[in-house]
Amino acid sequence: MPDSGLSVSPDGLSATVRLRDFPVLDVPKFGASTVPTYAARIDLDLTWQGTGSLIGFTNPAHHYRVRFYRAMVQAMIRVIVPEIGFTFTSDPPETTQTIFAMIGHDQNGSFF
Repeated sequence: MPDSGLSVSPDGLSATVRLRDFPVLDVPKFGASTVPTYAARIDLDLTWQGTGSLIGFTNPAHHYRVRFYRAMVQAMIRVIVPEIGFTFTSDPPETTQTIFAMIGHDQNGSFF
């Protein structure tokens, strides 16, 4: 993903991934070693918006720290696989139902 595909607000409470006509590889049977793959392109919009209070957890013994906000997320994707004539477009982003999402920071290992 190009750097221009990601934007994060200065306060870290919202982030957006936006890709247009981005090249990907379609693997219809992931994990199978003898299936054909196809060049595909995607349009993708993902937006996280943090809500509520900051939640944190630190475990020094395991060199792990996480600080995050629960979040609402909206998503839209369009996939085009020209070689097989396949197109998929998700429902509009405003119809997204968030079951679980978070936005924040984690640190582990040597970054702890």
